[in-house]
Amino acid sequence: MKKISTDLGTLIEQARTSKGISQRELAKQANMDSAEVSRIENRKRLKPNVLYLQGIAETLDLSLVELMRLAGYNDVEIDWGRNREANRSTEDYRKALRDYQDFYYDILEDSRVKKDTVRSCISQIVDIIDRIDNPSFYTDEINLERVSTQLKKINRELQPSAKKYDYKKLPPHDPMLYE
Repeated sequence: MKKISTDLGTLIEQARTSKGISQRELAKQANMDSAEVSRIENRKRLKPNVLYLQGIAETLDLSLVELMRLAGYNDVEIDWGRNREANRSTEDYRKALRDYQDFYYDILEDSRVKKDTVRSCISQIVDIIDRIDNPSFYTDEINLERVSTQLKKINRELQPSAKKYDYKKLPPHDPMLYE
């Protein structure tokens, strides 16, 4: 897996070349001058206009937020202002959807594991009750020590299921993506 650059010019150049498009084609699709693309990639324009970054982000399927951060825009410039929604690219929305999809599947898996554990414990408890109520059907004898041991084991199995889901796994909330 390629290392993602922390340099704006390098990141744009890598994304552009991996898509197989020239600087001129990028400029055309991003509605900007090809000389400006060259200046950005060659680190002569360190903080390009947000509209240029937006065109580049959409053309190359990059995060506009990430491009703005690499260009030196601060969080206030990225998250506030009259046109806040313009500071998100399609890739930013895609990433948010992937993050929430992963979170959703994680919750479903957590729920499945808890249900399976509870079902298993219920089955074990029913077995204990049946052995106590119908000892003549079983060849091995049940006693208090054995019941206590089994109930302690069941209790240990149930402990993780009693815990709340770790909501720290929730993707970070970006108010711009959900307004």
